[in-house]
Amino acid sequence: MAVAAPTAPVPVAEVATSAEQVDREARFPRASIDALARGGWLGLGVPERFGGPGGGPEEVATAVEQVAGACASTGMVYVMHLVAVQTLIAGTGGEEPEGPKHAALAASARGEHLSTLAYSERGSRGHFWAQVSHARPDGDGDGVVIDADKSWATAAGEADSYVLASGAPGSEDSLVTDIYLVDRDAKGLKVAAPFDGLGMRATPRRRLACAASGSRLTGGSESRVQGSG
Repeated sequence: MAVAAPTAPVPVAEVATSAEQVDREARFPRASIDALARGGWLGLGVPERFGGPGGGPEEVATAVEQVAGACASTGMVYVMHLVAVQTLIAGTGGEEPEGPKHAALAASARGEHLSTLAYSERGSRGHFWAQVSHARPDGDGDGVVIDADKSWATAAGEADSYVLASGAPGSEDSLVTDIYLVDRDAKGLKVAAPFDGLGMRATPRRRLACAASGSRLTGGSESRVQGSG
């Protein structure tokens, strides 16, 4: 697929067509996400330097409103992707063009990559910004080891990558956080079965256990997250 910019209106009718069925069956709205991808909408907000069409808060809010109005589950998956994309953009400073964050953004602009956030942790009592896990140096000087037990992540098991938060190495302050990009196929990433919540049943919300490789987005220079456990 080679989509560089939104080339058609938000596919509201196509998203709405399957909304009732995917919710009833608690099934991921893949057809709706594919429709957004074909129109270039997974690249919304991605700057031109990464191959995207750009777009600011007004364009994003309008698109999310239309998608969520047609299917709440698709809207949740979509907004988590768009927020993850913006986090990736903020973390590209200093990365070479062939780096993993650049690659994820370019793939999103082409409609070939779906990302999501993995912030909430077991034990944080719903305070998603307060991380219980803490990364630590791996002993080799360049990398860190991270073990994080995420209470849930939207689109877990379906997304191509996770923008994952963890406490910064060397700090016991739960509010001092680093953010990492973790690939869905990373060794040590485990996705549990979804739970059947009330409403938005087509949005898979699953527990996520991470002891995997990833790329740091914030908190210092580029580092690799090494598997542990």
